[in-house]
Formats: sequence, structure tokens, C-alpha cells
Amino acid sequence: MKRLIYCCLFASLFGMLTACCGCRGAKSKNPHFLTTDRWLMTEMHGKAVERTEENASSFAIVFDENKKQVSGIAGCNNFFGPYEETPVRKIKIGPLGATRMMCPNMEMETAFLQMLGETDSYTVDGDMLMLQKAGEVIAIFQATPLKPTAE
Repeated sequence: MKRLIYCCLFASLFGMLTACCGCRGAKSKNPHFLTTDRWLMTEMHGKAVERTEENASSFAIVFDENKKQVSGIAGCNNFFGPYEETPVRKIKIGPLGATRMMCPNMEMETAFLQMLGETDSYTVDGDMLMLQKAGEVIAIFQATPLKPTAE
């Protein structure tokens, strides 16, 4: 009888442990990394970015791992430049170049580009990218799939 109770307890414990491991595996089926997605900014310096039809793809960033280049849309102008990354999630973005169209919200665009240049580290948590300066989150981005390129 004791042996039956121990077997039931062991089976229950084993079931609970494998169920937890299954949850972690399911979560990582589509992992997000710095270079696997296009990142749309949702927040900068604690303020939410309002999305409209006009700026639906604005304040976006893409990291090209092969070329070690970053590019994206800063409001209405395109930007581009190098980035350096270390294994401990330290990053240096820039110097950045950008097209020079006059746009309605140049203050936000200028602040966005300045924030990228001040970034010194990052964290990817699920489908969120947090850019940081001196350990403080200065911007949050949401992952969106990169469009496949024709070869």
C-alpha cells in the first residue's frame, strides 16, 4: 500500500514538473531577438507613442546582424548607421545619418534619433525591446515581423 502511495506521489510530482517545462518550451517557439524583427516604438521617456494612419510605420528600427547596420523610420525621415553589440547586451548605436525632409513633428523625430544615440544597453523580453541608458529604460518597442526579401 505504501508503495502505491509513493508511486502516485512520484507520478503526480513528475507530471507537474513536466507540465511546467512544456509551458516554457511553448513560449519559446517564436523567440524574438534584436536582429530577427522590426521594432515599432510604443514608448519613449515614459510617454506612449500615439499611432495614427499617418505614422503607423514611424519610429521603427531594424538591426541587420550581417552588416552590423541599423536603419528605420524616425517620424518621416529614414535613418541609418552602424551599431556595435556585446554578448552582455551592451550596445552602441551610431553615428546615425538621416534623410532631410521637413516634417510636421520634427521635435519628436529629433528626440527619437538622440535617444538612439544615448542608448548603451538593451533587453528583449518576449516581443518587447527595451533600450536603456545607465540602467534606466528610455524606450520600449514592440516586435513586428520583418517582410521576407526576394532573393
